[in-house]
Amino acid sequence: MAFQSGITTSPNDLLDKIRLFATGSCGYTQLMYQPDAGYYRLHLQHAATGQYVHLHSYASYIRCYGSTSWNSGAAWNAQTVASGSIDLIQWSGSAEYFLFGGDGWCYCVVQDSSTSYRSLLFGVITKTCTFTGGAFLSNTTTTYVLADIDADTNIWKASSSSSYANDVRTFNRATTRNLDSYSPIAFNGVTPLYPCTVEVGRKTPNGFFSMVGYVPGVRLLRMNGQYVDKDIITLGGNDWMVFSINNYGYAFLK
Repeated sequence: MAFQSGITTSPNDLLDKIRLFATGSCGYTQLMYQPDAGYYRLHLQHAATGQYVHLHSYASYIRCYGSTSWNSGAAWNAQTVASGSIDLIQWSGSAEYFLFGGDGWCYCVVQDSSTSYRSLLFGVITKTCTFTGGAFLSNTTTTYVLADIDADTNIWKASSSSSYANDVRTFNRATTRNLDSYSPIAFNGVTPLYPCTVEVGRKTPNGFFSMVGYVPGVRLLRMNGQYVDKDIITLGGNDWMVFSINNYGYAFLK
């Protein structure tokens, strides 16, 4: 796995760091990187999976969305078929950042205040069944997953959807979150790191969800005073760095 940390001075600077990390360590190809309206636009593709991701810096944040195609002549936010967008807000001035990555996934965690952090994640889920798609992007409060299921084609499931059939549950909405009230385990004091499952809504029967995979390189946990931001948990020779983001605990593979 790949890891990088340091200080970023602006969203322009952070976007460039994400660009170099994604292309150098996560298997992405740079399709375009250039100035746009006083800031920068970045378009990436993961060739092995066909995933497209599009990012743009602004004064205090980076905006990101996914698509199923790439048109170099289109505006940065006009690629098709497009997901909704998510934002990564960073602290003004110098902010601490962390980049975690593997082949097909790239995650950024950055300070948004002196004591708190936010995240931006994009990649391809590890599937537990066969379907077309699997690309995802998330800031943990809002998630989009490309999943052609139940005869749908080019459908981005959204955690903000009002329709069960187009809904996706993951991160703090996943069923594994219901287990966190049992952490740490009373008899041994251990806090489990739960897989971040991805569950999508089904058309028939309406209101039912099926697990289709999990998000690689990230786990869920209940920090519960046992851990603080940037602590390292070592499991089976792997190091996981933990953060409290949006009042939930996340561990990223370092």
